[in-house]
Amino acid sequence: MPSSQNLLALDTSGDRSTIGLRTASGLVFEAETDGSRKHGRDLIPCIRTLLEQAGIRPLELGTIGVGLGPGSYTGLRIGLTAARTLAYAAGARLVGFDSLEALAGNAPESATRVLVVGDAQRGDLYAAEFSREAPGAPLVARGPTRIEPLSEWSSRVEAGDFVLASGLKSPAMRSSLAALAAIDLDDPIHRATGRGLVELTLRLAENGPPGDLWGLEPNYLRRSAAEDQWDARAARP
Repeated sequence: MPSSQNLLALDTSGDRSTIGLRTASGLVFEAETDGSRKHGRDLIPCIRTLLEQAGIRPLELGTIGVGLGPGSYTGLRIGLTAARTLAYAAGARLVGFDSLEALAGNAPESATRVLVVGDAQRGDLYAAEFSREAPGAPLVARGPTRIEPLSEWSSRVEAGDFVLASGLKSPAMRSSLAALAAIDLDDPIHRATGRGLVELTLRLAENGPPGDLWGLEPNYLRRSAAEDQWDARAARP
């Protein structure tokens, strides 16, 4: 059972690498890198330090969870590669999770409808919706994570909705969302936590099948701007 194993969870969908470690005895350790998006430089040293703090060797990991996005293309590839390599070396179970669902866990248990958004750039949002039948009940996703314009998403926001927003950079978008949902976008509640990643990974591992070690892929939701530009150049006469 995952709850009796050492479990590592990580997410690299945004500016920071967020990592959580739960030992087989139930102790939880957390760490995150700075917001410089240097996942390739900082992720592995951060994991190493966290394992050392817990007194756990990499080969003693039994379950590894990894955020599949949506989010930073480069960050997601780095995170999945690290998780896949660790899982392969340790013979650990690999579990993929939606990065917006990981953030949804920050909402208070009193919130019965939780909306989570991220910056999809080009004036769009990554958006996911969750709800619970009653305060304190488990959050349940109400459909897949999607991309939509801010104006379309905002038309469905209702009084009482709890909104969490990850990594919004555009001043115009930040201003609109802050005014709409009356939230402080600089509050740490809008960042996933290592403990939250651990709790989500543990729940998924106990209630679902393991992820395909080699078939698991990031959920980009859209092609990168570089890919669009490449195709546009290729199509020119």
